[in-house]
Amino acid sequence: MVDKRKKNSIDILLMADNGLETVGGEQESTKIIINGVKDHYRLGVIQPGNIRKPAQGVHYYPMTQETRIKHLVKNPVAFLKYIHKITRIIKREKPKIIHTQAQVSFFIVALLRKFKLIPNTFQLVHTERGLYTKYSNTIKKTFRSFMKELDVLVTTTEFNMAYWKEAIDKWNIQMDFKIIENTAGELFEIYDPSYERKENNKLVVGFAGRYADWKNWPLAVEISRKLNEKIGDKLRVHMAVGCLDEQAEIETQNMFVELSELLGDRFKGQINIDLAEMDKFYYDIDVFILTSNYNTESFGRTLVEAMSRKTVVLTTNAGGAVEVVGNSDKVLNTANEFVDSVYMIFEDRRKMIQLKEDNLTRVRVIYSLENNLEKHLLLYNNKLKMR
Repeated sequence: MVDKRKKNSIDILLMADNGLETVGGEQESTKIIINGVKDHYRLGVIQPGNIRKPAQGVHYYPMTQETRIKHLVKNPVAFLKYIHKITRIIKREKPKIIHTQAQVSFFIVALLRKFKLIPNTFQLVHTERGLYTKYSNTIKKTFRSFMKELDVLVTTTEFNMAYWKEAIDKWNIQMDFKIIENTAGELFEIYDPSYERKENNKLVVGFAGRYADWKNWPLAVEISRKLNEKIGDKLRVHMAVGCLDEQAEIETQNMFVELSELLGDRFKGQINIDLAEMDKFYYDIDVFILTSNYNTESFGRTLVEAMSRKTVVLTTNAGGAVEVVGNSDKVLNTANEFVDSVYMIFEDRRKMIQLKEDNLTRVRVIYSLENNLEKHLLLYNNKLKMR
């Protein structure tokens, strides 16, 4: 490993599109990388928004009060100032590796490199968390324009990588490819049986994720309604929803009102809760359901979080989520299919317990924190040796 105390420049510069203290998979994944590699390298972080809980020894660059680059794009002057700041930081710090965690950050760095506005002395690594099939033709053409500037493309599933490789081969672009599976993070590494819910005569079904169109929250409401018709008073429904703007929060509250009217105190809804509360959320549920639309999830972190708490997981045919679940019987499409599957699990307690144990084992083998960090460190070490 590199002794960062002997270095005068940044070894690795991580760049995110969203403030790391907002809700989302990109944010959590970036924080996991920061905490896992900060003792091995001199680390810099560029992200919109302020940092209230900085990791010790990591340099965060003040950029903007806005928490999302998406907000800056709507103001061309503010966006250009943001790009100018990035240019100055890269010129000054001369990072050996720049690792972008989302699309806009990648486009910015690739653009600067393409037009030689920054020194071409670094390895550019990009983790693509978006599913290739989800992008419009315009976005795909934008990627094609900038992919020649990329040294390493990382995806979190083989499913997503297959699509990207096919496209990149067609574009006749040369680069390295790496698959680094997401992890739920340090908090979810240890399972504590004392946190298990003691009520065995109830069934608690959970839904969690960001409030966005592709998450298909109406399907979650429909499943809840039909499960209530089938199971009745023994059913509990819990939701944890991440809202990135005021409109999302309004729509989420409306959904919560609808479910409260349906289930009464058998429904529990929470907005923008922290990881410690999410940990409790998963311990409290028996079955977790991901309702995202077809081919819209490159991974599905909530599935891993749920499995790490010995929870049965079901998903739609949402893309990378199918690979994460690893069981075709747990990939369903309609509300009726989900209801039938949940009901069978509820009726067969022994099967439920076995599915929960199998999921915990799967997380520990494939989606552990150790696996994720080992692959990141190996990637960084190899790229630094090439310099």
